[in-house]
Amino acid sequence: MNYEGLLRGARRVGAPLTAVLIALLAGALLVLAQGQSPILAAQTVIEAGFSCGPDYCNLGGTLALASPIIFCALGATVSLRTGLFSIGQEGQYALGGLAAAVVGYTVILPAGLAPVVSLAAAALVGAAWGIIPALLKVFLGVNELIITIVLNAIAGLLLDFLVNYPLRAETSTVGYTRVVQDSARLPVFDISTKFGVAFVLAILACVLVWLFLNRSTWGYEQRMSGEATRFARYSGMSSTASILRAGWIGGALAGLGGGVQVLGTNYRVIEGFSDGTGFTGLTAAILGGTTAIGSGIIGILYAGITVGAVNGLQIVLGVPREIGSTVLALMIVFVAAQAPLLTAVERRIERRRANRRSDDGPDSVPAGAAHTGIDSTDTDPNGTAPSPAEVDVR
Repeated sequence: MNYEGLLRGARRVGAPLTAVLIALLAGALLVLAQGQSPILAAQTVIEAGFSCGPDYCNLGGTLALASPIIFCALGATVSLRTGLFSIGQEGQYALGGLAAAVVGYTVILPAGLAPVVSLAAAALVGAAWGIIPALLKVFLGVNELIITIVLNAIAGLLLDFLVNYPLRAETSTVGYTRVVQDSARLPVFDISTKFGVAFVLAILACVLVWLFLNRSTWGYEQRMSGEATRFARYSGMSSTASILRAGWIGGALAGLGGGVQVLGTNYRVIEGFSDGTGFTGLTAAILGGTTAIGSGIIGILYAGITVGAVNGLQIVLGVPREIGSTVLALMIVFVAAQAPLLTAVERRIERRRANRRSDDGPDSVPAGAAHTGIDSTDTDPNGTAPSPAEVDVR
């Protein structure tokens, strides 16, 4: 039995769980400060966000809200796993939704084809916006964090300008576009909550992204470019191609998030459509360990807590709904803090293990380690190439 692998897995699962539990404890203290029972508050959030009764299904509202979050989380996952630290999902989501709305009310197509074309437009616009920071990073060395922050602001201002002037439907206090045609709308299973095909597409996207990252050649190159840069370079993988792929695939997914929100829930784009859903998706990706399945699960939990905080904490108990957002923010902080700590712990364990092998005799030290400048934990037994599973990324 591989006890070292089990211990490594236990550390990687236990560390984020501990971080989440600490955030929940902090939230309990905040609820207690409001004069309410934390246990009662937790029960109320769960009932308001995940219950389903004969008259109204709260879970349906949660799943409808989770659909665009999951798409944005998947876009962030593809980018982050490749080493492209893009936080531009908000702008890609906003412009993707606007593209879906414009195509949805201008192009007349049959019911089965109209939503497909509208979503394709959302994906194309999101991909075009997402590849900009990738191009600037690869060819000009521009920091992607800075450029995506700027692009998010530009996208929000551009959207507000378009819905207020050239795309404005009618004179009103708030600008909005025309309503998409009925044939372009995504089918819903529950009219009251708008739960429908949008969520099915989000789950399908989780499966496809998982297959892409874990069962395809391109996905392997994406992961190695982000997780084992020296191994990827040594093996002849093109980091340039991986970053460009991450830019347009991640942008397309976030753009689809805006598309399903418009075609499945809003049916038009209103001024202020850029409401933070892209940043919420980025949060879900981080809390989900930048994995496709984890992002999907956290996207649903995030939506449920959001719905439960509004319908449960604020309406039922009179506790400010911002406490729910505070708990989620604390989760991000603690999960982000545990990641480098866990890396440092595993690196120290590997170095101690390497030192013990070195003390056992010269034959246990890889032959090429002293000549290549690579640590002994970064080479295979023949000392010829770094191992993607053991490479020490700095």
